[in-house]
Amino acid sequence: MTRGVLFAGGGTGGPVTPLLAVASQMLQTDATIHPVWAGTDTGPERELVEPYGFPYFAIPIAKLPRYLSMQLITAPFDYLRARRTARDIMKTIRPRVVISAGGFTAVPVVHAANAFGIPCISHQLDCVPGLSNRLIARQSRFVTTSFEYSDRPFGRGVESHAIPTPTRFGRSDLPTREEACAFFHLNPARPVLFVTGGGTGAIALNRAIEALAEDLLTDMQIIHLTGKGKNSHFSVQQDGYVRSDFFTSEMMTAYAAADLVVSRAGIGAIAELAACAKPVILVPLPDSPQEANARALEDAVRVIEQEGKRAWIDFLGFTIRDLMANDDDRRQLGESLYDAFPTDRGETLADIAFRLMK
Repeated sequence: MTRGVLFAGGGTGGPVTPLLAVASQMLQTDATIHPVWAGTDTGPERELVEPYGFPYFAIPIAKLPRYLSMQLITAPFDYLRARRTARDIMKTIRPRVVISAGGFTAVPVVHAANAFGIPCISHQLDCVPGLSNRLIARQSRFVTTSFEYSDRPFGRGVESHAIPTPTRFGRSDLPTREEACAFFHLNPARPVLFVTGGGTGAIALNRAIEALAEDLLTDMQIIHLTGKGKNSHFSVQQDGYVRSDFFTSEMMTAYAAADLVVSRAGIGAIAELAACAKPVILVPLPDSPQEANARALEDAVRVIEQEGKRAWIDFLGFTIRDLMANDDDRRQLGESLYDAFPTDRGETLADIAFRLMK
């Protein structure tokens, strides 16, 4: 008899990759587990989940906008549609447990599960607790976090537990650098920079790399992950420059090829970089939780604030060149991030789920 486990996460790749690690770990432990996914119909998560063969249910997007807009008026109706869809999913699959990792997709799912008496686990990835997790914390049997807190970040009466952040792979899983370079048709004798803005991409980061590429390519090669739908209108066509809009299984190969990584500061990406002990320059999205993530880890990474029209781009180029010229600094950064940000293959969160299913 299979036992359904519903994973709720989407909108970006951030909540998805840690949950995929947990799903894989649960299947390795117990083959009767039946993972099912609830995500958006427009985000990158469907393509990330599809290779695993998990059934996928699309939840209508229902989120509170950060600024005044027409969405404030439609938000209650969007939520009711999402809640009805989540309720129908509960009736169809009757999961034994629901596991989420942030994002507004989780809110109607956890609320619906709670109405059916289904236990829920919510994991807080970012350093600053998100609104979606604050809305479901009291309806979750367990609340876990990627960071330690001295207070109760979800309010009185809600106890949270810091655990290693789940990742799909670690440095022992990576192919050799030579194999990875061959996959991307790059020269292993030359340094490789990997630039990623996450599954949805980062337009400002893309433009910065385009502005810097001609100069950087004189001394290094670049793997540039632009994000879905953001792979057009690039003028860079030089040898040693590889561009793609989306990676699934190729992500591990890109990490293996990279001598240095430039990334946004979402925890999904940071966790994989830490697990692979990769030196990284973080460019957090302005006015977002990513800024607190970067500050919390600033002793183990280099941080570039995205401010001003050109100054930050020049400073990014200088920092890339400086680190590429110093093997010891890069090695130390990678090891520092590995030590500063604990990760596992999903064992801890999977164990909590199994306990709730008994």
